[in-house]
Amino acid sequence: MPTASSRTTGSRSSSRGAELPLALRALLEAGWSLAGRAPSARVGLARAAGLVDPEAIPPEIREPVVRELEAARAAACEPLDARTIERAVPADAIDDFDPEPLAVRAAAQTHRGTVAGRPVAIRVQRPGLERAVRNDLALLDALAPALGAALPNADTRTLLRAGREQLLDELDFEHEASTHRRVARALRGIDGLVVPRVHGDLCTETLFVADLLDGRALADGARPADPAAAAQGLVQAHVVAAQAGLALMDARPGHVLVLDDGRIGLLGAGIARPVDRARVDRALAAAAAIRAGDAAGFADAVAELVPAAAYGVARAALGPLATGRARLDASALRAAAEVAPRGFGLIAEARPQPDDLWLGRAAGQLAATLAVLGAEHDWLALLASSAHR
Repeated sequence: MPTASSRTTGSRSSSRGAELPLALRALLEAGWSLAGRAPSARVGLARAAGLVDPEAIPPEIREPVVRELEAARAAACEPLDARTIERAVPADAIDDFDPEPLAVRAAAQTHRGTVAGRPVAIRVQRPGLERAVRNDLALLDALAPALGAALPNADTRTLLRAGREQLLDELDFEHEASTHRRVARALRGIDGLVVPRVHGDLCTETLFVADLLDGRALADGARPADPAAAAQGLVQAHVVAAQAGLALMDARPGHVLVLDDGRIGLLGAGIARPVDRARVDRALAAAAAIRAGDAAGFADAVAELVPAAAYGVARAALGPLATGRARLDASALRAAAEVAPRGFGLIAEARPQPDDLWLGRAAGQLAATLAVLGAEHDWLALLASSAHR
């Protein structure tokens, strides 16, 4: 396992001279120590392994990071035994159940079956996971002092409380089913995008049932015939959902399918968080200001969140992605990661709210998924054109 010191050393060397502030370094070290003491943390690391493209990681830290993520995925993704699956799946409601799993993930295992003649995907949560996460969440209090030092202007208690709530919501499949329906309604007008119908009457806290989509995931090597059109649909989905008050936070490559009919299927739509629409509008305004080269407009949009000096860091990190048509791929993400440490000194002045965390996570995962497609667009203009005015 890479040590906290080796990780921060890598951060400093990749920043081209930017030093990691002591408070931020202490927060990273506390978080890494906490992850080592929390057994359920391997679930988060295993999920990250399916999201992070090794080529997008700066070379100086790539090997230890990839090694740790892959080890976490191997440890957390052991198949569930047949008896556990049999107890979880209601035999009277699901026909043609296939005991061979479609997917084995850190948090759940997915199987095929039919409901009223319709093929369905049946996701079964790992037994004891919710209890383990609840126990580990008590350790988050240990982060409060370090988080408060790194973000002295933020309400860190509110941030930690919101983080706890989100983690538990993601483990409640009944809650996910309810949110999934809301997202599906919001996105039904997007051409070429399919969100599977959820069978809410069969969903419980530990069981999720939805229509089975015929296709393969980006994570499994599938690629659409028109990457640019697929990327546009995914960006539109995120913007439309956000303006409807929901941040899509799990559109990872494993949840984006290339369907047999050429459309794009979106799984994991229920992993979404309510967000303030005014906050969404400010984020879109900030992106538009970056595209237009409008430093004053950017400062107005982010005045409640970060100092105006963040404009220069954002423009430099985005590089050609900020100014016109450009390819978004692993090399573009790596270039952004190498520039981003220039903003370390601004973190202490930030005043993030929970909604900013959800929108940031949604944007980060979307960027990682789009990079798999390797499409070209005028990305910030695409954000603006996707918004409902």
